[in-house]
Amino acid sequence: MPKFEKETKKKSESKRIPEEKLILKSVKISAFFAGVFLVLSLFFNGTEWFFEGIIIKYVNKEIYWEILDYVIKISVIVLGFSFMIISLGNYKELTGKPVKLKEILFLFGLSLIQTIRSLIVFIFTLIALIIVIFYLYLIQEN
Repeated sequence: MPKFEKETKKKSESKRIPEEKLILKSVKISAFFAGVFLVLSLFFNGTEWFFEGIIIKYVNKEIYWEILDYVIKISVIVLGFSFMIISLGNYKELTGKPVKLKEILFLFGLSLIQTIRSLIVFIFTLIALIIVIFYLYLIQEN
């Protein structure tokens, strides 16, 4: 007779959260962040308040501040695009349908429309979005 008795652990099915609920929660969270970044991007890139720059409006106009201003504008657009793609992909996974090229191109165009006022922001955003889409294509193939 062994000194220690083995306890049988029962897996509680009621404590486990179904996978569909986790995916739906992920869709909601990423859609929220996509909306936040979309509003910020439209505010930074589309309004007259920040046309000359986000930071440059408050400090002396130097090249370092201009570069930081462009980086903020571009990264807000790319983050918004990334969260929109994540939300769309999770929703399509939940419904069991693949993400279509037309939907990706729509989000790509929506992100590029936000950069129409500045050529520098447009060029670097275009490069960043192409890199993101290429990365997602490589990940999907694997």
